Amino acid sequence: MQITSLLDIIDGRLLNQPSISFIYSIKTNPRKVKEGDLFIVQNKEHIKEALENGAFGLIVDENTQIIDNEIAWIKVPNLNEAIVKLIRFQLSNKKLTAFYCNSVSYDLFEILKKPNSHSEIKLIPKELSKLFKFIDDIEDNDTIVCSCQKTLDDIYPVNFDFNTKQYEIKNLIEHSIFETTFSYQDRYFPKIKIPSLYLKEFLDVYSFLGFDADLNKLKRFNKLRPIFVDKLINHTDYGRTDKFLLAQENKELVEKEIKYLRNKYKYAKILYFSFEEETHSENIEYIHLTSIANIKAFLKKNSFNAAYFVGLNYDTLYEQVSQENNEPTLI
Repeated sequence: MQITSLLDIIDGRLLNQPSISFIYSIKTNPRKVKEGDLFIVQNKEHIKEALENGAFGLIVDENTQIIDNEIAWIKVPNLNEAIVKLIRFQLSNKKLTAFYCNSVSYDLFEILKKPNSHSEIKLIPKELSKLFKFIDDIEDNDTIVCSCQKTLDDIYPVNFDFNTKQYEIKNLIEHSIFETTFSYQDRYFPKIKIPSLYLKEFLDVYSFLGFDADLNKLKRFNKLRPIFVDKLINHTDYGRTDKFLLAQENKELVEKEIKYLRNKYKYAKILYFSFEEETHSENIEYIHLTSIANIKAFLKKNSFNAAYFVGLNYDTLYEQVSQENNEPTLI
């Protein structure tokens, strides 16, 4: 790409008179920069490494000391807007089908999509700067999927809502609030690791993939994914005890998940935790925490069947209850 064309695309201004006039590719990771690349500077400390790796140009959004006059130093009003404009330009000449979907469907795409069988489906990451590493792999007639409508509107305005279908689910058996058996059309799904709350999103994605996916991978689906613990709040095997912990960092899903829990688990004692003082839900009394470090100590002193943590992701909670404990495991 010619530097003059680049300036027009991103509304940029040259800070010097470089000897180079073009760039080959765009990078946001200094370690991935190769000779001829354009580097988007999100951290000034990365400039030196990018130059050492052969960057032909740098994009900045603040005053920066020019230490190499041979390459192009380009300043833009806003770095994020420049990234959006660059991606929109690179996708504008491609004939694509674009969908925005909810966060649950997006997670299921990440889990179930096979790299080889579904190579024409490209997932747009939440951080658009990460898209540059594989944007050249997006080809005509591919399908792009994004979990944010605004982002998709910005980079590929002609797009569609993914979550519009309705399904006639038959023979539904809820073995637990985490595991279901059901039938859809002529297909039978025995004991799959997904709560009935999210069956629609599951069918949205699975049918879109041509019913071609390894359903054992649903074990990695973290929405309402339980972490079973013993009396000492040590992690134990799936279903081995009647105590479990749940984590949800996506605030948009909290209300519907709590409603689901209270409906399906009516006679259980559920504790609700939050790391924010301003957390509000109808008829829910939250226990406010300032640190994850004291979770185990608190839970040991309280009786409960389930504990639901708002503002915490599954992996962090799992790591906390899986730490080595000098006390023996008690079931």
